[in-house]
Amino acid sequence: MSPIAYTDELLQIIKHNLLTAVFQPIVNLRQAKLHGYEALTRGPANSPLHNPLQLFDTASKSGNLSKLEFACRDAACKRFSQYEADGKLFINVSPISLAEAGYEHGMTDWILSQYSIPAKNIVIELSEQYPLDDYDLLKRSFDHFRDKGFQVAIDDLGAGYAGLKAWSELRPDYVKIDRHFIENINEDPVKREFVRSIQEIAKELDCKVIAEGIETAEELAVVHALKIQFGQGYYLGRPKAIPANFHSIQDKLLSINNHQSIICLSQTVADLSLSYPAIHKNWSLNRVIDLFHSNKGLRCLPVTEGDSPLGLIERQAVLELMTGRYSRELYGHKSVLSFMSKQAVIVDLNTSLEEVSRKLTTSQSDNLQQDFIITNNSAYYGIGKTSTLLQKITEQQIRYARYANPLSQLPGNVPIYEHVDKLLQQQSPFTIAYFDLNNFKAFNDYYGYNMGDQVLQLLSDILKKMLISADDFIGHIGGDDFIATFERSDWLQQCEIIKRDFEQQVKRFYSPEVLEKQGLWQIDRQGKKQFFGLLTLAIGLAQPDIHDCKSHHDVAALAGEAKKQAKRSDSGIFISRRRRPQGEACVPL
Repeated sequence: MSPIAYTDELLQIIKHNLLTAVFQPIVNLRQAKLHGYEALTRGPANSPLHNPLQLFDTASKSGNLSKLEFACRDAACKRFSQYEADGKLFINVSPISLAEAGYEHGMTDWILSQYSIPAKNIVIELSEQYPLDDYDLLKRSFDHFRDKGFQVAIDDLGAGYAGLKAWSELRPDYVKIDRHFIENINEDPVKREFVRSIQEIAKELDCKVIAEGIETAEELAVVHALKIQFGQGYYLGRPKAIPANFHSIQDKLLSINNHQSIICLSQTVADLSLSYPAIHKNWSLNRVIDLFHSNKGLRCLPVTEGDSPLGLIERQAVLELMTGRYSRELYGHKSVLSFMSKQAVIVDLNTSLEEVSRKLTTSQSDNLQQDFIITNNSAYYGIGKTSTLLQKITEQQIRYARYANPLSQLPGNVPIYEHVDKLLQQQSPFTIAYFDLNNFKAFNDYYGYNMGDQVLQLLSDILKKMLISADDFIGHIGGDDFIATFERSDWLQQCEIIKRDFEQQVKRFYSPEVLEKQGLWQIDRQGKKQFFGLLTLAIGLAQPDIHDCKSHHDVAALAGEAKKQAKRSDSGIFISRRRRPQGEACVPL
């Protein structure tokens, strides 16, 4: 039946307030708390207009969309106030309804006043189900809503009309990423790059991002790792008549950490260890030969003195020695020490795969097929196979490439988080440095994004040149934000050199007249003309307490605060005294 045929029923539903409001939670993923709810609508259960698609299609085609939307707002606000729900209430508005002849200005204000809901708690969400290309009308409407104290949002960014044009012209407080780009994001690097780019743009526009359509724990883990602040979807909560409370989603948020292995980019050799039996240094070669013959899968055996490994004895070398006619009689009763390889690589179980690979390739042995010994506190723990190590490193590099920043090729957010969590798990003291450029936006606006990228590449190259120790880690959060961790004592001297080198070399990107004036005039974020100095480097430094900081979230909070203080500091370098998420204030260098 045509939707027009249901017009009379639609009008009766509106007249008698027969709509039901349901609420889907929107979650603050960074702070692990409820942020608000999107209000959705269902028609009467026994009606052909129960389905919202049929309901709104009928309203649109019969010219009653604005009437239906006002009725929906009334139903949503009434139920929201009854349950005294906390947080923001997201209300959908179809752009085409704004152009209908029956649209009544001031109705939303009246509805809110009826239920004592302040305008600051309402987010008007521009739905793209019935698009309208009249951007002048949209902008006037958005400005009107803002003047009334509402916040505004764009729904389904990346689909339909809701693209960069709408975002740039309407400047919403929130954008919702279309669910297409969230579905299977854990398996699709292209989608991850799209979402990462959206996050970068949002940061520049001071706009909040909501990932819609999160339906699995794996999708949630990746969205969280990409630093998207807000999430919404069936996995976090389905639309319900009673607004969800925090306890109903708490276990879903805890699952973020439980699924980090999905995106883990770094491993230690503990994961590769095989439980091969150890032989004492006083064993005879005959005894070892018998053990090799009875265990066909053994390629080598560790030789120990007490619990400490001394070297490896290789199956192939022993059996080749025994090919002579009287070999067993000549060598069989001798100690294994005479035949043991003393060049065996010995590593602790917490050693990274990369470090083990480095040790193997720089060892004096020419035999890269040789396996290696794994220890735990200097005691024999197990054997690692070089072939398995190379396979794991290859897999890790492939995964790593998915998360690398496309400009600098440095590790992105996911490997940064994982590296910090590993340091905390290993209880390894470290210093974290947050590098950020002062006046970068003004430089970008004046010289263009291509020149801006060259500046970022310069900083990346300087960091790579200076931080070459095996204990150093460099990451590129995005834009002009870089992170480094140090496990050595000369971190401050290194940062001072990095700052000095960058601020000297970056001058070559300026024209002589700008250098002479020591800056340039440009429009600021408030639309006012302002003088901006030359690019300088701000460095915030923190030394997290490895016992009190439980995850990279705690460390990120410390580093972020130190960076803010560094940007205000005269020296541009700030060392935080704060070592835990809550503690004493920071002080400048």
